[in-house]
Amino acid sequence: MEPISFLLSILYLIIFVATIVSIVRNPNHGALGKFVWILVAFFLSVVGTILWLIFGRGRVGR
Repeated sequence: MEPISFLLSILYLIIFVATIVSIVRNPNHGALGKFVWILVAFFLSVVGTILWLIFGRGRVGR
């Protein structure tokens, strides 16, 4: 495996885990909503993560 692809894989894994933690800890969605978002993030990979960041988080408290 080339070093750059290895680093990109590690970076994506870190971002994916952070996305899953964000989904699980989000109070704006119930259990079913969280499950659906996890499936979206898993099956759509990078696009699913971006969709969560744009649409799924809801209102961010200050």
